[in-house]
Amino acid sequence: MRGKLALACCVVSLLVGCGKNDEADKSVPVKEEVVSNTVSENVIKPAFSKDLLKTIAKDQKKFTTEFNKFDDAQKYYFCAAFTMGAMSVAKPVTASAMVNYFLGLGVMKYNRGIDDDTYRAFDFGKNIFYFETAVNTILHDHICENIIGDAGQFAKRKKYTTKELNARGKKEVRKIVDYISQKK
Repeated sequence: MRGKLALACCVVSLLVGCGKNDEADKSVPVKEEVVSNTVSENVIKPAFSKDLLKTIAKDQKKFTTEFNKFDDAQKYYFCAAFTMGAMSVAKPVTASAMVNYFLGLGVMKYNRGIDDDTYRAFDFGKNIFYFETAVNTILHDHICENIIGDAGQFAKRKKYTTKELNARGKKEVRKIVDYISQKK
């Protein structure tokens, strides 16, 4: 379990780094939309301080309480990060291919992309793998399985194509890269 958890953390960090070398792929100009949820020019605070994260993640009730404070979009982005990390353990190539899809799906379902609040939830989701108790709670209670499954059914009902979701997700990946760049 410890080896799988370490591998998951490594792959999650690789997934978050996706898009950093996109500067070489400028053959097709991308029309950027002007939206209200753009990256803040202020330095972004992490979702939780490391000490608070440790406290929350090690106590099932505290984790559940903090998770339930998120709105639906934040819960989705937390679960998107968590799911991508979990997938990366079993099938890293599949997880890497799903980054744009998951982020695009979040925009389409919740009409909200990556902003200060959703990024904080996403960051929390990708860092939760350090804490086995929280991971076990998420898996046992099917928290993310239900949220991601519901979003997938939404896309199916609305007949969104993978191409549409991936295209929308690319914009969100760029926002995440901007947030990560601001933190350094």
